[in-house]
Amino acid sequence: VWDACMEHIGTRNAGLDAVPGTLELYRDKGGFPIVETRWNCVMNETENPINHEALSDKVPIGVTIEPFQDAFLASMSEYDLALMGYDRKLALRLNCKEADSKTLVAFKDGKCVGFGTIKTSCHKCRQVGPLFADDAAVAEVILKRLIVSLPNVKGFAMMTINSNCPANDFMKKIGCPVTEEYPRLYRKEKIEVDTNKVFAQWDLNFSPH
Repeated sequence: VWDACMEHIGTRNAGLDAVPGTLELYRDKGGFPIVETRWNCVMNETENPINHEALSDKVPIGVTIEPFQDAFLASMSEYDLALMGYDRKLALRLNCKEADSKTLVAFKDGKCVGFGTIKTSCHKCRQVGPLFADDAAVAEVILKRLIVSLPNVKGFAMMTINSNCPANDFMKKIGCPVTEEYPRLYRKEKIEVDTNKVFAQWDLNFSPH
């Protein structure tokens, strides 16, 4: 599988998260010599109930938060492109239309200022990602409402970034512990993203943020 992936990547840049004990392997032998030194990925996960009531539901003035509609895709894609630096329109569409998932979108003055998705993971727990927002207060409300939207699913998982303090404070509020931290490695160069707007990474394994 590894060989097939590397062949598919070719000469392009790529990144991965090194689980504990594998950093040297990927860095020195796997072809991922560039180590992100500004932040680590943080896995927050629990099988126990969480306290979503500890999160705020106060929407900032001028902001509306609405359930996903197809008509929102253009604005969401524009926001995602500005944040990430490359076009993920197809992936975004598939994410929002995935079975048993919910997506909420925040708007201000007619423009997307954040969005988030929750779904049931392969471990049968709530999994949030992505969760992007210009404002931590907006991200907090989206997170709370996403959790509420899946009331019959137990447990919770969300991957944050250790330099995004509000995101990690959310995890403390709801009682979801840190289980592991992963350094990020790249083949050619680091990807420049405003991680202050990344409250939950898109996917635990298959997306840069």
